[in-house]
Amino acid sequence: MKNDLVAKIKSIVVKAQNVTEEDIRALMILIRKLLEGMIDAERQRYLTLNLFCNWTAHTEITQSNTGLRILAKVNDALINIKDSKELVEIQSKMSHAIGLVPLRQELIQLFGDIGAPSDLISDNNLWGFSFLDNLIEIIRDVPLSFPEISKLNPTQTKIYNQIAQNSIKPGAGVISVRLSRVDYSALGHPNAGEIMCLLVRMADTTTLVMPFLVDVRLK
Repeated sequence: MKNDLVAKIKSIVVKAQNVTEEDIRALMILIRKLLEGMIDAERQRYLTLNLFCNWTAHTEITQSNTGLRILAKVNDALINIKDSKELVEIQSKMSHAIGLVPLRQELIQLFGDIGAPSDLISDNNLWGFSFLDNLIEIIRDVPLSFPEISKLNPTQTKIYNQIAQNSIKPGAGVISVRLSRVDYSALGHPNAGEIMCLLVRMADTTTLVMPFLVDVRLK
């Protein structure tokens, strides 16, 4: 089975700039199956990749500790940029917080392990315009959220408390994020049109709307 999965993964990634949204969806499902066949110690090397594979296959993600740690990173990023006036810095920090850098690193590592071409991931243009544009469209409007507070396990409770103790203001820690297309013109930015944004929902029920621009630099 592993050899079959690897062969199918290779058949997709060699398409490079010609991959479609359905190709990327199929790729993430194949990788998810490959990860499921690994022993736990191996799978631990691909926690962010596993999260994004699951993100492509569900309508909501609430039970991933890796996902909740991403919410904590988004929360920390908001603290760091709250006084920033530089849009590029804000967008770069949020791009990193959502997990795109470890996702890229883990994909390169996996492709190296199975002998698959890595141009789709390692080339900045292919990564940004062929892979990520399609991936983001697949996970668009799929929230990454905390489960109900009463259903938190000890690890989830610890992450939740860390966010609550370091929130941008009392009672306003991050509890959910999703990528979505937003008519930015309607928010007071004439001629901006519809753009991809990161919607960050806070514990006080407010939602921050932030333009989302992928930082394609390999770090």
